[in-house]
Amino acid sequence: MSGFYSHRKLAENVYIEIAGVEHEDFAVGQVFEHRPGRTFTAEDSRLHALRGADLSPRAVDAVYNEKVYGGEQVVSETLVLGVVTALTTKTFNKVVANLGWGQVRFPTPVRVGDTIYAESEIVGKRESASRPTQGILHIRTRAVNQRGEEVCSFERRLLVYKRGLGPYEAAGY
Repeated sequence: MSGFYSHRKLAENVYIEIAGVEHEDFAVGQVFEHRPGRTFTAEDSRLHALRGADLSPRAVDAVYNEKVYGGEQVVSETLVLGVVTALTTKTFNKVVANLGWGQVRFPTPVRVGDTIYAESEIVGKRESASRPTQGILHIRTRAVNQRGEEVCSFERRLLVYKRGLGPYEAAGY
């Protein structure tokens, strides 16, 4: 394959978006930038804290934030992890399952107003021994803020469909 294409031609002047990349098209060493980035608002943090019943001082106490973080509201690591993972889903759309997470780190706090950008590197790839229609990817994902500071990193192993297999062909994409 000469490149990744975002659409497949169905008829003259008619195209359908292609979702994700098949297992066969990934290679160790490839790096994928997941764009656009995501900017965090105070409302994002507030809603995440409410949904998760997060009563930690960082989520609800302005005095704590002022003393510990210089008055800037810090975004929950669980929200950051969820958003970074969501940023990867267009590339890793043909995932059957997450097989494992590891090396999860948050070296720099994300503050309200920060915009983060994610990228993933393929660090391993193999066939599934028990599922011939699928393969396994080992990926390393990292996210940086608008200042280039790393705010999150993790490794995942993903079970991914092979070309033409799984629900995607039947669905037309």
